[in-house]
Amino acid sequence: MGMNYDTYIGKHCARYYGWLPASKEFKNLIDKPSLKYLTLCACQAIDVFMLELEGVLQRDERKRLPNVIICEKDPGDAAEIFRVVRPPLQEAIIVAPLEDMLTFKDTDETKGLSPEAYVRDRSLRRLLRIKGLSQRIKQHFPFDIINFDTYGNLLNPAPERNRLYQAFERIFALQQGADEFLLFVTTPISDIHPDVESSLKVGLESNVSSYARVRRALESSAGTVRYQEIDEKKRIAVGFAKSLVIPAAQRTGWDHNHRGIFVYDAPSGRTMLSSVVEFTKASAGSTGPTYLDDIIRVIEHMPRYYSYEDSLQDNEVKDHLQKVKEYREGVRSEYTDRL
Repeated sequence: MGMNYDTYIGKHCARYYGWLPASKEFKNLIDKPSLKYLTLCACQAIDVFMLELEGVLQRDERKRLPNVIICEKDPGDAAEIFRVVRPPLQEAIIVAPLEDMLTFKDTDETKGLSPEAYVRDRSLRRLLRIKGLSQRIKQHFPFDIINFDTYGNLLNPAPERNRLYQAFERIFALQQGADEFLLFVTTPISDIHPDVESSLKVGLESNVSSYARVRRALESSAGTVRYQEIDEKKRIAVGFAKSLVIPAAQRTGWDHNHRGIFVYDAPSGRTMLSSVVEFTKASAGSTGPTYLDDIIRVIEHMPRYYSYEDSLQDNEVKDHLQKVKEYREGVRSEYTDRL
């Protein structure tokens, strides 16, 4: 079952102050009756029920959630998620690691074979299963909101060896059928590979050298432009935006607008970072925020940090999490009554 998100107040700070307001504004912006949502929610599905409670997601006339696709690598957890969330079809929950599906490429063994082909070799059967699931999840793209909140680490190992980061990069290509989308991306930042830390340092120093606005913003908000002297959470937040999120978007033609970066402590002792970013398809003559505008906004206003102790004192967040849980139990009891 993993972590109990019903009592994880720090994470709900990121949801409540970051994911939720950005989702409500995004829904009003694109003016669609029903949004498509991809999530990697845990069994408690707090994010799904929060967005439903707040009107971002709506159930259909049969009281099921259309357009919600959930990835879960654990079959037992997937069954529980289906019982709790009740999407229209069991197929809405895809059981496999997201990085396996989004980074799948045909090998000499799998080329020409359909996912349903019968083969005796166990490893080849597994590859064909992943091939089929890869085809299935890709058919659901594009999404309006994507919650890339995995158990893995985007900062360790380095990107060229990090299949999770490679899966993250693939999202931007798979979203090409959309004009805009909202992304939540969460990762631990208390275990960074030295090569990644070095690249964040080099990237920020390059911006300081190239852009006077960046230098002034850092001097004003951080009191220094020296990487090691900048508050650790701030330099990682800026580096994550500048060196990992923005390049992945720009390579596939997306403009970016960071709506917030939130850092919080997990009960396990890990420090987590969650970015909320709005992307719009880049076009000639675009008048949207520029790269420099976005970086300056991140430097001046991000991240917001919620320590473990401070989160436990935030009664507004605690009350909202309680409302979400009560709403979820009300929905669950309604299904039980229908059986």
